[in-house]
Amino acid sequence: ERAGLSVKRVQRMAAERDPLQAGNFLHRVSAYPAHYLVSIDEMSKDDRTYAILWGRAPVGERAEANIPFVRKRRFSAICALALDKGIIASRVVESSFDRDTFINYLRNDLLPVMNPYPAPQSVLLL
Repeated sequence: ERAGLSVKRVQRMAAERDPLQAGNFLHRVSAYPAHYLVSIDEMSKDDRTYAILWGRAPVGERAEANIPFVRKRRFSAICALALDKGIIASRVVESSFDRDTFINYLRNDLLPVMNPYPAPQSVLLL
C-alpha cells in the first residue's frame, strides 16, 4: 500500500535560507505602511526555461523529450510593483542584467516614479 504518499518533484529551497533572518526582515518591513513599499524582481527566459521535467513511458522504457541543451538567446526582465498601482517601472534586455544595466534601470526608470520618504511608493524592497 502507498500509505498516502505519491511521487512528486522536489521543490528546491536554498539551503542557506535562515528563518530567523526572514522573520527579522518581515518585522522591519511591517513597520512601513503597505502603500509605501515598492518591490522589484528580476526574471529571465532562454530556450531551456520551460524544459519538460517529467514524462510518462511504458514500464522499462525511458521517458524522452527533445530539449535544447545549448542556450541561444536569453532575455531578462526587471519589474517594480507598487500596491494598488501594479507594475510602475519595467525593462527588458537581451542578455542578463549586470551592475551598470541595473543602476541605469534604477536611475532612469524606477526612481523617477518613486517618492521621497514618507510617502506612497517611497520604500524600495530589494
